[in-house]
Amino acid sequence: MSATDEGLRPYFDAAAAGLTFNSPLGEERAAALLGRLAPPSAASRVLDLGCGSGELLLRLCAHHDLAGDGVDTRADDVGTARRAAADRSLADRVTFHTTDATAWDRPADVVLNVGASHIWGETPGPALEALHRLTNPSGRLLFGDGVYEAEPDTVVREAFGDLPDLAGLARTATDAGFRVLHAATSTRGEWDDFESDWRAGIERLATPGARAFADRRREEYLGGYRGVVGFAWLILTPA
Repeated sequence: MSATDEGLRPYFDAAAAGLTFNSPLGEERAAALLGRLAPPSAASRVLDLGCGSGELLLRLCAHHDLAGDGVDTRADDVGTARRAAADRSLADRVTFHTTDATAWDRPADVVLNVGASHIWGETPGPALEALHRLTNPSGRLLFGDGVYEAEPDTVVREAFGDLPDLAGLARTATDAGFRVLHAATSTRGEWDDFESDWRAGIERLATPGARAFADRRREEYLGGYRGVVGFAWLILTPA
């Protein structure tokens, strides 16, 4: 995050505080992904790199009765994740670490990386190469990342960079040594709900600055990247 963005951190924190998932992920898709991520064995371990509040990791461990680790650099997010684990009686099975994910060197059987490929760089290739090393043979990786679903204009491209389309992201995954088991993108409805709920957290601050920021985000979305920027969900296994 740039120095300019750091000045907006209170708004981003307020936006995220009211979200179940900090990505365009609806409950129906979340449940389906948990089913598709069935582990290779009952002794499997889960790893979430860039786990945030840990919601998806906790659900996965509860659903399949697994143990796991969540890794994030933000102490506030890790604290939230630890409290959620304790509330759900999962603290003895799910451990959260405040550390740099690039330094993590213990592979797992089910690996999650959702909206956090930037940990390894500006493009998804380095992230997928690192995640390949951290996904055990016959394991699964859930990789969620931005893609273009339509040709962006100059303003959108400057804001989001050179994202691939879904086919390009799948090719990058295979180049990194994965087989693609599942590939999909969030629906327009999932995006609309996510953006609305994201702005709602900022609206609750009820300050002139917060309202101006929420208004700017709404215009950028509805008048700019809605239907252009997508969010891909890949389930991968090492080739």
